[in-house]
Amino acid sequence: MKKINLEGLDETVFHEKLDNGLNVYVLRKKDYNSFSCYFITNYGALINKFVPINSDKEKTFPNGIAHFLEHKMFEQETGLNVMEKFASLAGTCNAFTNYEYTTYYVNGVDNLEENLLFLLDYVQSPYFTDENVEKEKGIIDQERLMIIDNPYRNFSFRILQNIFKNYRYGESVVGSKEDIYSITKEDLYECYNTFYNPSNMSLIVVSNEDEKKIIDLVKENQSKKKFDKQGKIKIEKIKEEKDVNKKYDVFKDNVSKQENSYNIKIKLTDFNLDIEKILVYIHIMLSSNFGKISGFNLELKNKKLINQNIHTGVSRFQDFAIISIDFSSDKEDEIIKMLDNKFNNIEFDEETFNLIRKNLISRFVYYFSNPNSIMSYLYGEYFDNKTIPSNTFTKYKELNYKEYKDFINQIDFNNKSITIMKPLDKE
Repeated sequence: MKKINLEGLDETVFHEKLDNGLNVYVLRKKDYNSFSCYFITNYGALINKFVPINSDKEKTFPNGIAHFLEHKMFEQETGLNVMEKFASLAGTCNAFTNYEYTTYYVNGVDNLEENLLFLLDYVQSPYFTDENVEKEKGIIDQERLMIIDNPYRNFSFRILQNIFKNYRYGESVVGSKEDIYSITKEDLYECYNTFYNPSNMSLIVVSNEDEKKIIDLVKENQSKKKFDKQGKIKIEKIKEEKDVNKKYDVFKDNVSKQENSYNIKIKLTDFNLDIEKILVYIHIMLSSNFGKISGFNLELKNKKLINQNIHTGVSRFQDFAIISIDFSSDKEDEIIKMLDNKFNNIEFDEETFNLIRKNLISRFVYYFSNPNSIMSYLYGEYFDNKTIPSNTFTKYKELNYKEYKDFINQIDFNNKSITIMKPLDKE
């Protein structure tokens, strides 16, 4: 059992890689009664072409199969209702599939051991038949239709499609109707056996229980199960282009007001700087130039260009960071011109930099005030790194004004994609 001492926080994550390859991370919070357990497989909606276990040929699977598999894990051969079982243990469970991972979780106050063991057992007990797979298709297709009927979901997909040329982030996690109805139980077993091997999974636990007790409990549970030994999974490598896919895109949907998204695409590997620092420096730049303290929102309102505040953010997509500014307005031309001018004339102020830096540090410390926010932090770190690093807090403290200015001045703010969703024409 190794210690990951979270620098500057007086917090320790205990980590052990079990004999079957499962990575177990435990953080003990003695003064809190609640717990949170996340069981994660490194398999999400982006992965649909790979070499299945016990095969030497690459195979393409239907889009949406990772999400379909998540649905089917809640059906057990015994007929046991997973949700009801957790409820009987006073646990709240669910699962979600994103582009990179599938995650199963349970939260609660009582019966940590029972909830944790059942989480492991049901996720490691696949049961797929022709009948239950066929039954699920209609359910998932209804979910697909709900997504299609949501114009804001369509807007978010369209934005990603306009940004990325090869990455498939703009595709629905659920897949198309054709994808859903083409999935077979054999497909599901191939994907499950390849990606749900413990060597491709991690367990994160936050509770007030002794970390050794938790890890020993998981060890005992896993020792009773047999898994094939597995090497590195061969997954299709996708190379993304530096430039955006589409610079300007306007479409209409069933909305009451116009929505606009202004996005700048940044290749992270272009900079000789830690990725965590890059993302934080971009956040500081956005806050100081476009946030509440900048006065930019007020300027837009005084000119009667917007009624609501603009929303800014930065997100990481593998080797890229995306700066996003979203706003509701039908005066997009004027606002885009102002945004272009602002990005070409970024303002720097050391006092503001230090103010935002201190705020980020205090928010970071606040993460560790309760188990749920701790889990959110740990999961976020795992999401970005496939492990939990020890030095994130130290990186915050090492933020440097000169380094910040030098980095921001290197960004090509003209590599942008603008997506606009307008209301349908009224008859």
